[in-house]
Amino acid sequence: MHLSAPTPNSTKDATSRAAKPRRRAFSWPDVLRCLENLDALRAGLVAAYRAAGFSPDDFEHLLAARACVARELTRCEDWLELHRPRFDRGVIQAVRRSLETE
Repeated sequence: MHLSAPTPNSTKDATSRAAKPRRRAFSWPDVLRCLENLDALRAGLVAAYRAAGFSPDDFEHLLAARACVARELTRCEDWLELHRPRFDRGVIQAVRRSLETE
């Protein structure tokens, strides 16, 4: 009796899966831009970020700096929800969510 190699159920294997590119979509200017026209919130975010010991250059290469910004953006969204409920927070949410998934 001759045994043949088993036939795969699928032609896909681990090497055929394209790795999802890790994308750092947002830079420090993008963070500041998402709070455009919200000067008090932007100033609060920058003050909290610097109080945590980070500089704008740290944002590009330190995950802890990016996590700090994500936390502060959450606080900004919460403030807007309470004080300006009709304000469109979509841009802020997009930046925050991108940072949270890194």
